Amino acid sequence: MPARLVKQVENVAIYDLLGSGDTDRIEKMLGLYEKLFPQYQHYVPRMRRRTQFGNEHREGHIVHYWLTEVDGQPAGIRTFRYVRERHCGLAHSLAVDPSFRDVMVSGHRLSVYIIYECLTQVICDAQEKGDPPVFGIVNEVEPHRLMEHYMRNGLVQLPLKYVEPIFPPEAAGRSRLEELAITRFSPMHIGFLPNPDVKVEKYTREMISDFVMAFLVDHYGLPEQHSTVLEVLETINP
Repeated sequence: MPARLVKQVENVAIYDLLGSGDTDRIEKMLGLYEKLFPQYQHYVPRMRRRTQFGNEHREGHIVHYWLTEVDGQPAGIRTFRYVRERHCGLAHSLAVDPSFRDVMVSGHRLSVYIIYECLTQVICDAQEKGDPPVFGIVNEVEPHRLMEHYMRNGLVQLPLKYVEPIFPPEAAGRSRLEELAITRFSPMHIGFLPNPDVKVEKYTREMISDFVMAFLVDHYGLPEQHSTVLEVLETINP
């Protein structure tokens, strides 16, 4: 069946793909991912499998794979999730095809428009579950100039030294421990887009620790006592 239309503003439409069976849009999204994230192409088989399941396939997580179309053409992708226990969203991949980067929607460039629509979605996810309001969305950001761009558009840079796990290509018969042993880690900034309805006066060590755990433990599946997790937590300086 066709993917669910999340929102349409004039010629710009956002579709949620998970569990839809909308093979055409799924392959267009994965094609954009391969084109715009060449260093992560080996993740595509995992992502293709994930599209077969609904948003709540993993307990405690509400996951979204979005494809944005402009005049019916694939223009941007966004993958993100709401982690219920941590009261926050996690933003993963965001990319807009260079041909569409100057497209304006509701007074914003397309990339910024998508970011704020993701915040709206995780706020709605929490409301629909009867959960407390989310604090906002946590974003892995690379490189520095992109962090500066996002800060000009409302994100807050959190005070820590964070690294993103980059898992190896899949290999039959490899155990999780073997995979972790050859996982490499890449420095990243962490940006936070706050929920405007939740007034956060100070980003405490506890709050930032929760955001880190949401990414490294809840999403990436690192053990809580993994040396990298502990090292990142040690760098938090609120």
